Amino acid sequence: MRKILFAIIILSVLGVIDASYLTYHSLAKLPLPCTILEGCNAVAASQYSKVFGVPLSAFGVLFYLGVFLLATIFLFQQNRIISFSIRIFALVGFVLSVYFTYLQAFVIKAFCIYCVASAVISTLIFILSFWTKSDNESTEKIAIR
Repeated sequence: MRKILFAIIILSVLGVIDASYLTYHSLAKLPLPCTILEGCNAVAASQYSKVFGVPLSAFGVLFYLGVFLLATIFLFQQNRIISFSIRIFALVGFVLSVYFTYLQAFVIKAFCIYCVASAVISTLIFILSFWTKSDNESTEKIAIR
């Protein structure tokens, strides 16, 4: 399970970098360089890119920092609450990523490579989160059978 946690930690660091980059460009009002997909600036300028005036990517930074902290704590102190929290964070991130990808595809009709990268990262974290059960959880399931 340590390899899974390290993978989640690495993915969350990549997510922080990606979301921070987007947040910086949004706050500095700089255009995004888009070499793979051409819709970055259309997505970044859409009405869906901010919540109460705060760039959506800033919430992404908080999300990835939260996952990073939970996974790091879980490396040293495995318990059910932290394990469950990782899975809840991952589920929320995944569901929001699906929603934001839907907005890009069907409402904005443009894709941002940085947003797609974030969606892939949060999806991978979600998948990996299924293997973040504490030793107590595994033992309890065996005892119930």
